[in-house]
Amino acid sequence: MSLDELWNDGKLVELGQMIERIRSKRYRDVAEFINRKFEEFKGKAEQFLNLSPDERLRMAFILAAKTTVVEGMKTTQIRKILSMSNGISRRIKTKKIEDISPEIAKMRYILAYTASRHRNQIMPILEVSDKILPKLSVENYETFHEFLQAIVAYHKFLGGRD
Repeated sequence: MSLDELWNDGKLVELGQMIERIRSKRYRDVAEFINRKFEEFKGKAEQFLNLSPDERLRMAFILAAKTTVVEGMKTTQIRKILSMSNGISRRIKTKKIEDISPEIAKMRYILAYTASRHRNQIMPILEVSDKILPKLSVENYETFHEFLQAIVAYHKFLGGRD
């Protein structure tokens, strides 16, 4: 099966395995596929909360592939954002927070700062997240938090390093 066929069938694990197998031999083909899918999803980021769970999962996979396979991101470069997100999620679940806008603002500037230090590696996440974050509230934050967790999980699955 081709990369596109695996993608269309929603076989993300098999797609990740194929990417790993052909990565060194046909890097250009893999990078072109990932970049094409990333551009498609970047355009859909504004509608993130209206996407199906499957589309959000695919978006997480492509962001992980773009940052890991194409740009070489390390886990430590996104760890602070995931840690912040864990804290927000925990405070929402324990009802210790009613307005997340200050935390969202902080997450946006920390993402921007991280992108300035690791431009290529983090910029894809910043480009997508910056369209999603302003639309989040206490009621829908968990959807974004799970999205970040999926990015990190696929990053590791695709061979991401610490």
